Amino acid sequence: MRDPETIEEELALFAEAIEAGIDPFPEPKKPTPWAKYATAWFMIILMISFASKILSRALP
Repeated sequence: MRDPETIEEELALFAEAIEAGIDPFPEPKKPTPWAKYATAWFMIILMISFASKILSRALP
């Protein structure tokens, strides 16, 4: 499918999309902070394991 060359062609495509039940301008999705939470927990686990290795070598 090619891009519309005129405004009339573009408006016709919008009309077809609306008739087909497709929203041509959907609401943007809200970002979820799951990646930040996963990275934070990963860093916490790394720091705890690193600290436990150091403490196990320092304290016999």
